[in-house]
Amino acid sequence: MDEYGVTQKGFVRKRLDEIRSSVYGKLKEGWGYDITINPQSALNVLVTGFSDEVAKLWEVAEHTYYAMYTMSAEGANLDNAMQFGGITRERDSRTIYMLACTAPDDTIVPYGVLVRSATNPSKMFRCTNAQVIGRENFRKIVVKPYMESGIDLFYITVNRHSYQYVRQPEEGAADVLKAFAEMIDEKGISVRLDEESFLLELEDVYKQTSNTLAISNNFLIESVTSNILFESMEYGPIIIADGLIREMVTLDTGIREVTNDIAPTAGRFEADDVEARQTFVKRCATRSKNMIESVTAEIYNSVDNVLSVAGYENDTETIDSEGRPPKSVEFIIDGGDEGEIANIIYRKKTNGIRAYGSVLMDVADVFGNIHKVGFNRPNYRYIWMRVIITKETGKSIAPNYIQLAQDSILEDAKVLQVGDSVYLQKFLTNIYKTLIAVSMVDIRAYAAESEKYIPAETDYVPKNIGISHRQKAVFDASRIEVILYDQR
Repeated sequence: MDEYGVTQKGFVRKRLDEIRSSVYGKLKEGWGYDITINPQSALNVLVTGFSDEVAKLWEVAEHTYYAMYTMSAEGANLDNAMQFGGITRERDSRTIYMLACTAPDDTIVPYGVLVRSATNPSKMFRCTNAQVIGRENFRKIVVKPYMESGIDLFYITVNRHSYQYVRQPEEGAADVLKAFAEMIDEKGISVRLDEESFLLELEDVYKQTSNTLAISNNFLIESVTSNILFESMEYGPIIIADGLIREMVTLDTGIREVTNDIAPTAGRFEADDVEARQTFVKRCATRSKNMIESVTAEIYNSVDNVLSVAGYENDTETIDSEGRPPKSVEFIIDGGDEGEIANIIYRKKTNGIRAYGSVLMDVADVFGNIHKVGFNRPNYRYIWMRVIITKETGKSIAPNYIQLAQDSILEDAKVLQVGDSVYLQKFLTNIYKTLIAVSMVDIRAYAAESEKYIPAETDYVPKNIGISHRQKAVFDASRIEVILYDQR
């Protein structure tokens, strides 16, 4: 094999000086004298001109070679190389919110209904598709008895569990509601009785679950609150604090109240080349015959706004140490539409293997049979960090050192997936590289279970933070404190 071109070491390009030397050698061998003696000769000018054009062809060949591989291609060439594996670059996406919308029963929310945040500047959100606020998908519903109906048998069915009560002649609305408040015992549903207004309120304690309700004709529905999907008008992560998306822009929709109290699925901007390569590595197993790899890659490849996926299998005949049933798989997924995820898991998993998890979705097969498919969402551990930077004596440090240190940590944290532990030493390299005039960096951290918890100074420890398979470490610049120590 030639030492140039495609070799066992990769592509070796022939440089201009090597091309000229080769041409000179062949001419000297054929003509019997050295034409390089006179650099200004006509032959020298011709050889130099032609050699330069040949060198350009070598450069084109080299670029073509490297454009074929995801680890070396750039731009459109990287997109083309990724398509050999059935993968495309992640494009711009919008932030998805499930907004709690309160309205009369069976209110239709058309596509394009606009709401906005009470922030400055305000952010606009639109309804993603036509949806219904009603008893078939409620998260909170308020009912009252209609005593003038003349019907003494009252019943309420919540998620297919029925409760009924026969009113006695001397009993009024308060007695009927009190009876149902005592009877209804539904997992995940809280019951509240308003005896003054004769109202019975049923509310989902998890906020994100849709529930169904059926009632007798002698009950009236005062209001229904359902989760309606809205998307940001802008691309990228649009994060609004709870309770601030509350202003209707499109009027006369029937919606009485709207608010946000559920964490959104953050959008993103188009992946750059580095992110695209990292994503390709995670998603290229979509055609794998290994079930876990295949499901994981397909979820990354087909579901928008998925941030992280981890899969585990229990192939034993007993419950494993983490509670997985025998012959089951478990996927912990951060982000993405639940329906799309469940469909992919059912389609790609092996028949007879149970998909285990607390998020249960109904999936229909080609024969119309309904199957329960489960998966889990990660429990977030909110990472707080205190970074103490010691400056080198006699040297100046960048005035925006706080932001540079925070950005450095956030950049390293981007690679952490579900189940990845936090190793503090791994953040040092990038900090030293970013902040040149630094002699020492001391990092201490704390992991909070709640986003609202603020650690005390004694909570910070110089130890790694272990993350379990069902957890994910979450970082934010507001939780990274940078302290500068000027050693004199």
